[in-house]
Amino acid sequence: MNPLLETVLVSMRDAFLAVTVFVAVMVLLFSWLQYLTAGRFVDWIRSRKKWQPVIGALMGLIPGCGGAIIIMPMFAKGYVTYGTVLATLIATLGDSAFVLFGAVIQDDKFLTPVLVVHLISFLAGVIWGYGADMLSITPENPIGSRSSARSSEHSVDQLNDQFEEFEHGDIISELAREEPGTLSYKIVHNGYKVWWLVTISGLILGVLLIFWLAQDPDYNPELSADLSTRDGILTVIGVTGTLLSLVLYAAGKSFIADDTEASIGDKLHSFDETLTHAASETAFVTVWVLVAYLLFEGLIVATGISESDLAAGGDGPMAVAVAASIGLIPGCGPQIIAFTAYVEGIFSFPALVANAISQDGDALFPLLVRHRTASLWATIHTLLPGLICGMILLSLGIDLP
Repeated sequence: MNPLLETVLVSMRDAFLAVTVFVAVMVLLFSWLQYLTAGRFVDWIRSRKKWQPVIGALMGLIPGCGGAIIIMPMFAKGYVTYGTVLATLIATLGDSAFVLFGAVIQDDKFLTPVLVVHLISFLAGVIWGYGADMLSITPENPIGSRSSARSSEHSVDQLNDQFEEFEHGDIISELAREEPGTLSYKIVHNGYKVWWLVTISGLILGVLLIFWLAQDPDYNPELSADLSTRDGILTVIGVTGTLLSLVLYAAGKSFIADDTEASIGDKLHSFDETLTHAASETAFVTVWVLVAYLLFEGLIVATGISESDLAAGGDGPMAVAVAASIGLIPGCGPQIIAFTAYVEGIFSFPALVANAISQDGDALFPLLVRHRTASLWATIHTLLPGLICGMILLSLGIDLP
C-alpha cells in the first residue's frame, strides 16, 4: 500500500476509535445537561449580579462552547458586565476539552492535568473578570481606571436596574435558529442517525481496544478490509466513522467553528436537535483531530525529526508564546490541534494552560457580530492571562503529567 495512503487511513481509524467515540459520549452528556439547565443558568446570572464573573466562569467551564455563547448576547443587551465576558472566555476550553476527556479515557495519567487546567482557567477567569470590573475596563475603555470600587458598584447598580425588566426566557428564545430545507440541513438531520449507529459500534470497539492494549501493550492493529478479522472490523468501522464525520463536517459548513447561536438555539429547544448537533459537534472535533494527526505525521516524514525532538521544542517559553498566540485565532479548530499536540507530548503543560486561557472558542463569533469592539479587545484581554499563567508555570518547572 502507498505509504501516504496508509498514513491517512491509520490516522482516520485511530482518530475515530481513540478519540471520536469517547468524545461523542461526553458531547452528548453535556449537550443534554445544557438542554435541561440552560434556563437555570440564566436565572443564576439574573439573581446574583455581584457573582456574575463567577457564574460566567462556570458557564465557560461547560465543555463545548454552548455555555459561553449564551453569555455573549446577554452582554450585548447590557445584562452582564464586560468582566463577566472575560471570565467566561478565559474559563472556556471549548471543544478542545473533549480532546482531553478522550485522552483520560485512554490513559488515566491525563486526569490530573485535565482537572488542573480547568481549575487554573476557572480561577484566572474569575480573578481577571473581577479585576476588569473593578478597574472599569470595558471595550470603550480597554485600560480601565483606578476608581475601582466606586465604578464597580456603579456598574452593578446599573445592571440591577436593567434586570428589573429581564425575563430568563428572553435570551434563550431570542437565539437564532437554523433554517430548515437547505441541502446541508437535510444531510445533517438525516445523516446523524447513521453516524450514531456507527459511533455506538465504534464505542464498543474502542472500549474493547483499551482492554486489548492492556493485555498486550505491543498490539498494533493492521489495516485490513477483512471483516472476519479483528483488525478488519477495527479498520472498517474506524475509517467509515471518520468518513461520515467528514460528510457531516462538510455539510455543516462551519470549518473552524461548529457552535453558533443558531445551533445552540436549536439544541436548547429540542432533544432531537441535541442529538443532531452532538453528532455534528463530535464530527467537527474528529476532523480537526485528524488534521492534527496528519500534520504531526507529515512534519515527521517531511523533516525527518522524531517525536522526542518535537517534544523538546514544545517545553520552552517560545512554545508557551506560540500556544497562547494560537488562542488568538477564533474558533475551536486550531485549538483542538494545540490540545492534541499536548496529548501527543509535543506541547508542555504550561503551553496547554496558555492556550486554554487565551482561546475564546466559538463564543467569539456571536460577540463579533453583536459587538465588534468588544470581541477585538476580549481577544487581547484573554491573551494576557494566558501568557502570564503559562510563563509562571514554566518558571516554576510545573509540567504535567
